[in-house]
Amino acid sequence: MIKRLLVVTAVMALLVVSSTLFAAESHKFGVGKAIAKSATIIVVPLEISNLDNLVALDIPLSFSEGVTLKEVDFTGTRIEYFDFKISNIDNENNTVIIGALPQMSYEAKSDLAAGSGVVANLIFEIDDPSITEVTIEAIEMADPYHKLMFVYHDYNADGSIAGIRAEYPAFADIVVDSDPVGANLPTVFALDQNYPNPFNPSTEISFALPNAGRVSLTIYNVLGQEVERLVDEHMEAGNHTVTWEASNYSSGVYFYRLIADNDKFVKTNKMMVLK
Repeated sequence: MIKRLLVVTAVMALLVVSSTLFAAESHKFGVGKAIAKSATIIVVPLEISNLDNLVALDIPLSFSEGVTLKEVDFTGTRIEYFDFKISNIDNENNTVIIGALPQMSYEAKSDLAAGSGVVANLIFEIDDPSITEVTIEAIEMADPYHKLMFVYHDYNADGSIAGIRAEYPAFADIVVDSDPVGANLPTVFALDQNYPNPFNPSTEISFALPNAGRVSLTIYNVLGQEVERLVDEHMEAGNHTVTWEASNYSSGVYFYRLIADNDKFVKTNKMMVLK
């Protein structure tokens, strides 16, 4: 099992004028809690708070060395429905430019309603196992010009659009776990011997998943007949424990089988109910 403490920090690389600091009370940009998806892959959510309906985003960032930004994923985020979403990743210079617009087609799309939440997920691969942190900074770029920016519609009294305005938020306060969820992920699939064994009336079955995926854990009797299916669902990577309650079953030998990794990992262990 690989053990690593991974800290994701975010710092503001720009000096912000007082008017922008006032706006930042309502217009915030921040980094959420990092999640380890495998021993070398971490996901860092980018979060915003917008007081008004948002019509565009410009998010230029830099990140520290020792990682490769594999992807910017918009799936399941607040702006997933936007017509235009870009992520210009430059791993040679450790930068990424993220941009978004709701309307680029004939189909009417609404602005992003006021609220808070994730707008994109940065998926990093750890290249250097010795690093203990990844630093993400908001930057200003000259050619072409990019700066951390929220763009809003301004409206007339009758509700018609009067124009647009830009806000330049600072980073919001950031609370990031120094040991991301799943940082100590297993490196191989495994099915442990249940404990206690023999048992009455219940026992715990533990297994390890280095990758997320569909998992089934099934109990069989000595005739090979299915007795009970304890797990049949998508599960996240990590170490898992499931309890089997055998109060309604007779004494004897039973088997439990784990199937995972797209059915490539299959293992069966024996256990005994003793009443």
